[in-house]
Amino acid sequence: MGECSPTISVVICAYTLERLNDIHDAVNSVLGQTLPPHQVIVSVDHNPELLERLKAEMPGGVAVAFNDGAPGLSETRNVAIRHATGDIVAFMDDDAVAAKDWLQKLIKSFDDPAVVAVGGKIIPLWLDGCRPVWFPEELDWIVGCTYKGLPCHGNQVRNLIGCNMAFQARVFQSIGLFRSEVGRTGKTQGAGEDSEFCLRLTGNLPGALILYEPEAVIYHKVPSWRVGLKYLVQRTHNEGYCKSMVRELCSGSSPKPLSTESSYLGYLLLTAIPQRVKHLYRPQALLQAGAILVCIAATGAGYLMGRLQHRRLAPRHVGVVVGGP
Repeated sequence: MGECSPTISVVICAYTLERLNDIHDAVNSVLGQTLPPHQVIVSVDHNPELLERLKAEMPGGVAVAFNDGAPGLSETRNVAIRHATGDIVAFMDDDAVAAKDWLQKLIKSFDDPAVVAVGGKIIPLWLDGCRPVWFPEELDWIVGCTYKGLPCHGNQVRNLIGCNMAFQARVFQSIGLFRSEVGRTGKTQGAGEDSEFCLRLTGNLPGALILYEPEAVIYHKVPSWRVGLKYLVQRTHNEGYCKSMVRELCSGSSPKPLSTESSYLGYLLLTAIPQRVKHLYRPQALLQAGAILVCIAATGAGYLMGRLQHRRLAPRHVGVVVGGP
């Protein structure tokens, strides 16, 4: 991106006072980077009380923006993007903390002008102290983290995970912003905005590369309520439903918009589950295999429901896919 280091605007989206301490942790982790950001923007989604608290409490130089448009993560990001002045716009969650060299590692791939987006590794930070024995690494996407079985060709990926991703700012000028009709709203744990945006990006910018950089690390806090069976079913069902929307929105720009999901499903059925079947005498293996099967069933049900509700074209074959952002 030239001889000079690119400037970086870091965006952190927030929506609830329940995460006020987490927001401070996230901001402080960005301000303490080995490569200081050009700009930090905390964007608040439809919460005037949180907005006023953050305006009063944020360190000097941290901008606080407010989304009073379409509610949800997508438009809250868009508000921040409109305020961003850096060459690169990076995103992390409000309940995450960045490793000290996160930005330094994240931007090194942008030296190649063909690289328009880079995502880093997201490691779960279990607030109860350790990973639940029944929760396999293949399902870490459910808690917003990098997951085992991630379809990756070399270091190229189809799309990034929102907790740890960065784009050249010019991308937003070229293809537009995140679509507000896709994705999360408050605690409604849908998804799809990141997949849709990255599919639109590569569909409109031939030759553009999206890379995965595992050395750029963010730690994502995982509270106990996010590792229960009820949450797993709700989250995976919503994922399937939203991926049906992604397929509808991206079918014109991508011949196989859900190829990543199909590849991941194949990995679960042909590798992850058989590996555990070999060790069913271990209760941990049995529980993990069961969790994966529940995930497949719930995601498939959500996807089929979405296809029935969102399909505008003539009926055609419907296949089951599994999430995995």
